[in-house]
Amino acid sequence: MPIIAPITIAAEKQNVFCPVLMKESSCELTTGKFCDKSLSERMECARILDTPSIYNLIPHDSFLYNFIEHCNRVTDAPDFFAFGAGLTAIATILQKNVFMKWTGGKLYPNMYILLIMKSGGRKSTVLRIVKQILERFDKDDGSLIYPSDITPEAFYMIAQNRPYGTFFHGEFGGWLKGLDRNYNKGFKEFLTDIFDGFSQKKLIKGPNGGGQLYCVNEPSINILSASTIAWISENIKEADRQSGFMQRFTIFYAQQDKKEIALPTAFIPPEGLAEELKEISNIEGEIKLSEEAREIYEEFYFSEAESKKRQSEIYGSFQTRLFTLIIKTAIIYCVMRKDKIIEKEDIEYAIQLKLILEKYLYSVYDKLIRDKNQETLNKILNIIIDNGGVIERSRLLRYTHMLKKDFDNFMDTLIERKSVVLNKENTKTKPGTNYKIIGD
Repeated sequence: MPIIAPITIAAEKQNVFCPVLMKESSCELTTGKFCDKSLSERMECARILDTPSIYNLIPHDSFLYNFIEHCNRVTDAPDFFAFGAGLTAIATILQKNVFMKWTGGKLYPNMYILLIMKSGGRKSTVLRIVKQILERFDKDDGSLIYPSDITPEAFYMIAQNRPYGTFFHGEFGGWLKGLDRNYNKGFKEFLTDIFDGFSQKKLIKGPNGGGQLYCVNEPSINILSASTIAWISENIKEADRQSGFMQRFTIFYAQQDKKEIALPTAFIPPEGLAEELKEISNIEGEIKLSEEAREIYEEFYFSEAESKKRQSEIYGSFQTRLFTLIIKTAIIYCVMRKDKIIEKEDIEYAIQLKLILEKYLYSVYDKLIRDKNQETLNKILNIIIDNGGVIERSRLLRYTHMLKKDFDNFMDTLIERKSVVLNKENTKTKPGTNYKIIGD
C-alpha cells in the first residue's frame, strides 16, 4: 500500500457524533458513507468530506476522538482546531515523561500550534476547553499553564524548577507585537531555541549589581495560540521567518465546517477526559520506533516528492520541521495506546497529518508573504513620492534599509507593474541611476 494513501478505518457499528446534524448518528465520516440525511444535509456532508477529513486521523476510543466529540457538543469551532488543541493537551500532560533519543539529545513531543481562522471563528473557545482540563492537574509546586503575559526574567525563575508547561495566547498577532517591546527583548530568540529542548542559562542581575544564574534544563515547552491572517500579517516581521521562529509553529488553518451553535451549553469538560489524560501521563521512559515504522518513515522522507519539497527556498525549512512533527505526533499516538513502541499505524497517521498541514501552510504563508510584499512595495513608492517622485538608486537603497538582492527584486516588481521607471544617466556631470514614479 502506498505510504501516502489515505488511511481507512474499519467502520464501527456504534453511532458517532455527526458535525452536520450536531447529534449522534449512524453516519460514518471515515468511510465517506451517508446516513438517511436529507439532500441538503448530504450536500453539507459532501462539502466537509471534499476537504481532507480530520476523522481519517483519529482512532476511535482515543483521547483525541473523545476530545473532539466533546468540543463538537459545546462549540462550533472547526474539528481541525479541536484536533490541534487535543494534541497540545497530550503534549502538555506528558511533561518530560517520554522522549525519543534525537541527535545526541532528547526529543520531547512538545509543540507550538497556531490556529488560524476568520474573526469570530470560536478559536479562543477551544483554547479555554483545553485550559479547563489541564487546570485539574495543577499541583502545589506549580501549574502546567504558564502566565500568558510574562517577562523573560520571570519565566526563567518559573521554568528553572518547572521546565515544562504551555503558553496560551488568545491572539497571536497581539502577542507577537508584545514580544518586540523592550522589556521582552530576547524572549522570541529564547522561545526559538528552547523549542528543540536545548538547555538555557541566564544571569539575572539584582538591584544592587549582584545576580543569580538561572538554568532551564532540557525544556519541553508548548504554545497554543490563535489569530487571523490579517492580525498576523500586521505584526509579523521578515526576521521572524528568517530566524526560524515561525518555522517552529504548526499552522492549523480552517474554515467553518459545521452548523453554528447559538447557545453553547455544558461547557465543563467531563471527568472522563481528565481521567484519560491521567492514564497517559503515567507513561514514562524512552519511546522507540518499530522496524516497520522506521522503514515507512525513511521511505517517505527520501521519496522524490518529499526531497524536492525540502529544497524549496521559502518552504524548505518549514518542511524540515514538519518531518520532526511526524515523529512527535507518532509519539503522541503511541502513548494514546498506552505503549512505548511506535507502530506502523502511528507513523502513517502522522504522515497523513503532515500532508494536510503542508497544504494549509502554503495557503497561509502565500497570503502572509503576499501581504508583506505589498506593504514593502508601498513603503518604497512612498519614499519615492516623498522625494518629489524621483530618487537616486543609491539613496533609495539606503532609505529602505534592505539588502541589495532583496531591493533589486522589489524594484523589478515595481518596474514590471509599470509603477516606476528606471532612468540611467551616464553623463559626466550627473552619472548614476534613478527611479521615477510613472506619471510624474
